[in-house]
Amino acid sequence: MPALSNDWFNRLWEVPFENFFPVSRSTLSTRIPSIDVTEDKKEINVRAEIPGMSQKDIELTWHDGVLSIRGEKKEETEEKGKNRYFRECSYGSFSRSIEIGKNVNWEEAAAKYKNGVLTVSLPKTVVSQKAIDVKID
Repeated sequence: MPALSNDWFNRLWEVPFENFFPVSRSTLSTRIPSIDVTEDKKEINVRAEIPGMSQKDIELTWHDGVLSIRGEKKEETEEKGKNRYFRECSYGSFSRSIEIGKNVNWEEAAAKYKNGVLTVSLPKTVVSQKAIDVKID
């Protein structure tokens, strides 16, 4: 019996809030968007999966080499029938910050949101595109 209680105790600290607030992992993943960052010689591309939001609900900011993506969604549904009344309110928000670096031309940045996917293209500055040989003493 002691081994069982140790397993329970160890699982409690692996995911502490899941044991007290049963939320499915799929619900958590919709609130924290998955982000992919790729880079080539000319630009850095950020791709974020943000399903179920509209473009007006998403905010992009750039400060001191950090790209921040924020989103907020408020939704209210109300149905009135002859013998029933239904009302549901939901609210959700997220914020993700990605350190990109300062060698990006933010004025030339482009973003688009289509089918629940946000794509941000950040062109590098001319200086950061050039390769520099470093001599080793």
